[in-house]
Amino acid sequence: MSQLNYIYTLFVSNLLISLPFLLIGIVISSILLVFIDEHQLVAKLPRTRILAVIIGSSLGFLLPVGQYGNLPIVRRLFLQGFSIPLCISFLIASPTVNPFVISNSWQVLGDHPTLVFLRILGVWLISIIVGLIFSAYSEESIVVDESSSVLKSRSTLVHSGTIISGLEAFKPLHRAGNLVYESQGNVRTSVGIWQQLSLFLDNIIREFIELGSFLVVGIAISTACQFFLPQAQLLQWGETPLNQLLIMIVFGLLLSLNSLNSAYFLTPILSSILYGSGLVFLLLNSLFNISSLILLLGIIRIKFASYIIILTAQLILVVGLLLNFYIS
Repeated sequence: MSQLNYIYTLFVSNLLISLPFLLIGIVISSILLVFIDEHQLVAKLPRTRILAVIIGSSLGFLLPVGQYGNLPIVRRLFLQGFSIPLCISFLIASPTVNPFVISNSWQVLGDHPTLVFLRILGVWLISIIVGLIFSAYSEESIVVDESSSVLKSRSTLVHSGTIISGLEAFKPLHRAGNLVYESQGNVRTSVGIWQQLSLFLDNIIREFIELGSFLVVGIAISTACQFFLPQAQLLQWGETPLNQLLIMIVFGLLLSLNSLNSAYFLTPILSSILYGSGLVFLLLNSLFNISSLILLLGIIRIKFASYIIILTAQLILVVGLLLNFYIS
């Protein structure tokens, strides 16, 4: 019975830590849908690939929503016509390259400034590299009858979701499935403020139910892994640089700690592991733990998400191997 209580407490605590970040991301996503004119915003952004990935990788300073809150924002950016390299670089960098995580990393890992520096610089460079690689990705367009209520979709890379079907006053013109990403005319001028607020709140509720269900499933799986995973035995097995690296990869993937808490988990064992192993854990856990992976696959189509995961994980692994074998 005590074990069940521990699992329940662990699950609830992980959920309470994660849900606020997801909710903040959904609120920003809803603001982009209802109150922001994406046409003007996209027109003002640079069209060159280098500038797009630099802006995307630095956007976390403006939108510090963490590894769960960035996903609904990424979907909204895709659907509202933002460039692929900007969206991808923001997806990878924002969980780490934001003021809260940088400040937290310095406070918790202040005795190891090199690791803090490598964490921030590493994820920033990886986001730029992956964004530039995906800038060559040619997205297919969906051509439909323009006389119907549906026009050409801007993105085939994300799932439609089950968000809002739109109020009668809006009669959505652009949509992907049930997910509205542009309303007929200009929603910011064609209707009153109360209708805009109604649409805004409706989208928050529906998107929170949809994405929150993915997060609950991911945290439930992660909680079971965290309870049954023999952490002490695995750490004892990590006597060689390669074994350490593999163990920290397992921890990074299975433990759904957010970007802030991963530093706290690493601190007690940092003196007994190499920098490369610790860095791999910090980078992987902030991007691709079980909960964020399930959210990512629920938002971005499997083929495209697989490319992102494999390429990013390979770069993280290369950085860890270089540090463990040649620098540490």
